[in-house]
Amino acid sequence: MKVGLTRLASLRLQPKTSALLLILVLIVTLTSCTKPTSRIPADEAEKISIAVTPWPASAAVYVAHEKGYFRDEGLQETLREYPSGHLGLADLFTGKIDVATCGDTSIARAAVNGKPAMVVATLSEIDRAILIIARNDRNISKPDDFIGKRVGRVKGTSADFFLHIYLTTSYIDQKDVHVVDLEPDEVVEALVNGRVDAVSTCSPFTIQLRDRLGGNAVVLEEPNFYTMTWNAVAKKEFTEKRPETVKRFLRAIIRANSYIKDDPAEARAISAKYIGTDSPLYAEEWKNYDFTAELDQSLIVNLEDQARWMVSSGDDNSAQRTHDFADHVYADGLKAIRPGAVRMVGR
Repeated sequence: MKVGLTRLASLRLQPKTSALLLILVLIVTLTSCTKPTSRIPADEAEKISIAVTPWPASAAVYVAHEKGYFRDEGLQETLREYPSGHLGLADLFTGKIDVATCGDTSIARAAVNGKPAMVVATLSEIDRAILIIARNDRNISKPDDFIGKRVGRVKGTSADFFLHIYLTTSYIDQKDVHVVDLEPDEVVEALVNGRVDAVSTCSPFTIQLRDRLGGNAVVLEEPNFYTMTWNAVAKKEFTEKRPETVKRFLRAIIRANSYIKDDPAEARAISAKYIGTDSPLYAEEWKNYDFTAELDQSLIVNLEDQARWMVSSGDDNSAQRTHDFADHVYADGLKAIRPGAVRMVGR
């Protein structure tokens, strides 16, 4: 029922009747404005599988899932949890996942190895995303102390890239450090039990390590040293065949970002439930996350820089070439629903 207030003013009714009708119309009008979108029945909703890693950068996905924003967009989502973004990205290429969430390093490495993904949006930007946590009893308090020490990393991740930058800018040859390759689920125990002297890693592992090591934990960080991006990616054929699905996904994420902005404490509580931590350090780290849905030229620059590092290091089976990452961005979806969020050359 739609009744314009100007139309209502022109109605000639008895005073009491007019007053009652005005109240009724206002109730209907206000209710219709705030009523949530009617959900499509589950058996009619479009299925979509999303790879998600349990850390704060995934908050928008968790909020959209918990609050039913995906369902409001006609999507029947399945969240599949991976301990690291590059693992979810790997399953994207095998067809097990429709949309993967991962860091920029994983995207660059996949492209260098001949498996380019299409970035549909940056979900969050994180300052101090990566920390180096060391053991105090191994006499590590400054960069030079890493010489001859065992430092753990998960190869091919943003933490791997951060370790490279950290050592390089500290004028330390990586050959002088014993770099130990770890699986994501080994990071915490490897440092706690002393298998390594330090690790380069991200939340929630940084929180778990600081909690468990207590006073024996040394945190080495570089503010504004490296701003990591957490991105939603899909295969090219997915963006070509299901462009409306991309838009529905992005609308749900944008709505979740608004919720995060309006009620950060509740949004943090929702994501904490999925991450599995309620440490006070979680609230402390939350301020480092900028939840957004955008595509910025800085992402291209970042990916190209990392690709050059990977090719020059030759530490994997990468093709000896860099990439034009502008070809690995699908901007049409975000541009259609939020044009101002796309800030890329030629887009």
